[in-house]
Amino acid sequence: MKTKFTFLIVSLALMASSAFAQSQRMVLAEEFTSSTCGPCATQNPAFDALLNQNLDKVVSIKYHMSWPAPGNDPFYLDNESENNNRRGYYGINSVPHVHMDGSSWNGQPSQVTQSRINNMAAVPSPFEMQIQTQLSPNQDTIYLTTLVKATDAITNNLVVHNVVIEKYLHFDTPPGVNGEKDFYSVMKKMLPTASGTTLDAPMNSGDYVIMQNSWALDYIYDITQLAVVGFVQNNMNKEVFQAALSSEDPLVPVYNLDAEVLDVQNVTTTNCFGSLTPEVTIRNNGQETLTSMTIEYYVNGGDVQSTDWTGNLDFLGTEIVQLDEILFDVLDTNNLQIAGLNPNGMTDDYTPNNTLNHEFTQAPSLSGGVNLFMLFDNEPSETTWELFSSAGELIQSGGPYDTPGGMKIEPLSVSAMDCYELIMYDAGGNGMCCDNGNGYYAVIYGNNQTAFEGSDFTDLDRNQFNFDPVGIGEKAIFNEMSVFPNPVTDVLNVSFNLFENSSVEIRIYDLLGKAVYENTEGLSQSGKKDFALNLNDFEPGVYLLKMNIGEKTYVEKLSVR
Repeated sequence: MKTKFTFLIVSLALMASSAFAQSQRMVLAEEFTSSTCGPCATQNPAFDALLNQNLDKVVSIKYHMSWPAPGNDPFYLDNESENNNRRGYYGINSVPHVHMDGSSWNGQPSQVTQSRINNMAAVPSPFEMQIQTQLSPNQDTIYLTTLVKATDAITNNLVVHNVVIEKYLHFDTPPGVNGEKDFYSVMKKMLPTASGTTLDAPMNSGDYVIMQNSWALDYIYDITQLAVVGFVQNNMNKEVFQAALSSEDPLVPVYNLDAEVLDVQNVTTTNCFGSLTPEVTIRNNGQETLTSMTIEYYVNGGDVQSTDWTGNLDFLGTEIVQLDEILFDVLDTNNLQIAGLNPNGMTDDYTPNNTLNHEFTQAPSLSGGVNLFMLFDNEPSETTWELFSSAGELIQSGGPYDTPGGMKIEPLSVSAMDCYELIMYDAGGNGMCCDNGNGYYAVIYGNNQTAFEGSDFTDLDRNQFNFDPVGIGEKAIFNEMSVFPNPVTDVLNVSFNLFENSSVEIRIYDLLGKAVYENTEGLSQSGKKDFALNLNDFEPGVYLLKMNIGEKTYVEKLSVR
């Protein structure tokens, strides 16, 4: 048997040891403004002029607000949720208002001076940041690639935000009531969401990450003015460490020879087959063209298997490599470890991104009736599924569906004792939730117990489960569940007996997947539990009740009259 991944020891010695100094800071100015705000019209011209005189020191984002009256700022209405999200993040209650480098300074635009900009730009940054943007051939989607490199040691977990803006917009007729015709750095979209992307710590000098995002363009006034502002922020104290404005110029690689094991597909999160046939995505992050690589992998400390890949990948080029099947004894918790070795027959210049771990658990054992519950997102036509036996036989399939936000329960055709695999597919490649609605799926069995569930995946999500028609005697944490009356006109009563101290969450969703009722109890003591949910304000229709009790989920369709 091969020695397990000797490169892991080597990687510690080969971690970037080059001497890096802290980097030049680009200051971030985030202004909260409105085309219905008189003081905004008074202060913005001078503030915008000052920003435009310091394009080598400052980048800016303008979030438009829903006040003062009449509150119909068009840029606010274009993206209400993310404008409001950023407002809430800083606790903004007046406009115009500016935050410089997050928590470093805040006040009115008229208080921002050249001296203040100079002083803030003189503070060194522990990061360098590059952003490249490209439009799709038909100019309906923007693609961005962001590279963040640490030039000093970082111990805190930080967040990287990428914000699509329109740099400059001019209107012949003022779009609001304050007379402003010229608008700068208007926020359009935060990618991937308003929460940003977590930058895992610690990072040493020379460590870096590459993030790739895209956005199907919407509510754009002038496509020639599109750009992206990126910044690195500490959510604990809101300090911004570095910012950058995008360019169409190619990114500059950090290292010459640098191959990354980027992702693994065709693996399960629960397993009872005792086998995997992984597909690994590799990416060339280096300046030198990547032409060969050895991929080694093993499960739970077992024998190492390897695949030799050859190809031709330029900087940021990717390829999916099919690995051979690997067999293993299934444990309660399992770990598939993958490593990329010897790029181009040489030593990789940057080894921390050469390895990837995929953790998965032993498949649950189910008995009784087994059902697939689905709450669809806004594109149910993208949702399909397949159920396979351990012999690879297709037992059952379903979809596509045609009711956005609808619910469906599909009884699964399991009768013989076997290990089964359920694969959920999304043709749009964006799972069943988030930007496309709050859909999800769950496999439910027995007394409304949840075996597993999923929502935030890409093109597919695979899970396995054992079925025993005799029964498994799994320990329950609650019983005597009662939800009445159903249909309901005013008050819905929910009661159950809790056997042990457990967390309790109650949510009700409408058919658009929006949570319209939420009661998060936190840790609840054992014993009889009774909840009276006032649904007086609900519009008549169909809703979904979802309760999370410990690690179990209870779901039921509600009718409100």
